[in-house]
Amino acid sequence: VLSGGRGVGDTVRAPVLLSRHGFGVRYDLDQRTGVVSNRDHDLFGQSLTGRILVFTNPKGGVAASWSLAGLKERKLAPAGIIFRQTSPIFVQGAIFAGIALMDGFREDAWSVLSDGEEIILIPGEGRVEARR
Repeated sequence: VLSGGRGVGDTVRAPVLLSRHGFGVRYDLDQRTGVVSNRDHDLFGQSLTGRILVFTNPKGGVAASWSLAGLKERKLAPAGIIFRQTSPIFVQGAIFAGIALMDGFREDAWSVLSDGEEIILIPGEGRVEARR
């Protein structure tokens, strides 16, 4: 479905949660529940837990690393994250937290993936597959 991406982490299978917005762990999310709490975000009120998130870009700084790790520790973390283009901070945070992360695909994820569909994120091969 998507190829050419760069990634870190293990292969994961989970449903997609699509967003046309950027994402900041500290700015958009209630850290205690794993639910998007920013009323201006297109995923407001939705839980990120166990989903593969698709966002345009990351927001925030170094606190993203420990925030992702905290979500993982509390069993509220996403299964994986796909960005159009990520930042070194989010890559570091994903590695630290053990969350699969990819970016830099040749295809546009928003025209290929559907919200709620189950996909397999294969960071080591730079590939995402849909299970339709």
